[in-house]
Amino acid sequence: MRHDFSPVRDAHRSLRHAAHWLRICPEFQVSDAYVGVMKAAEHSFALEHALMDKLHFPATRCHLEQHARVLRALHCLHPAVMGGASGTGRRVGGQLLVEWFQLHNETLDAAVFVWASYCGQSLMDELHQRRSFLGTVYSAGSASAFGNSTHN
Repeated sequence: MRHDFSPVRDAHRSLRHAAHWLRICPEFQVSDAYVGVMKAAEHSFALEHALMDKLHFPATRCHLEQHARVLRALHCLHPAVMGGASGTGRRVGGQLLVEWFQLHNETLDAAVFVWASYCGQSLMDELHQRRSFLGTVYSAGSASAFGNSTHN
């Protein structure tokens, strides 16, 4: 089964655009632009979460922990930005978030897409059949099937 990643990619693009706008917007629009970045991040992360759930991605928890930390930072800074800390808002939401997102996309998001490609090529079904044939119970999302005794 092939997966449509275009909603996630579109959300990622929207997040990058929102962050860019925050960096270049006029001073009087920083508060609104910052809220736009927070909403774009929340939307992007929600779509990723739904995709990982759908795929039974085994490392979902650590992936979501990163999302939660970023959202917490953005939300904690929000009152200060609303109170006039526009430079800090631009730096965090317009620069640091973009730098983090680039690394996150190249590592954790890439792992989700690789997992999805294996699922799309029925490689997970083949692994399940092999494990079932050998008498080993395997369920998608179980880290122990990959030799890891911890889950996620």
